[in-house]
Amino acid sequence: MRIHDKGDYAYDFEQVVDPRTQLRKGWMYRVFHLRPTEQVLQTGDAQSREQAEKEARRIIGRLVQREKRAA
Repeated sequence: MRIHDKGDYAYDFEQVVDPRTQLRKGWMYRVFHLRPTEQVLQTGDAQSREQAEKEARRIIGRLVQREKRAA
């Protein structure tokens, strides 16, 4: 599920499943910069969906702050 956040940034997350046992192992998230071309900026793992979403939003917040300082 891709969620567009602030400006040109988005994130998505998915549940990780162990291929051998088919048991759920946690969540993986990815942070994207969407323009001019889509680019994965960072990936990570979390124990829950809420933690994955929180971490992705925190990263995007930092990226937006850096962008503002540079301008």
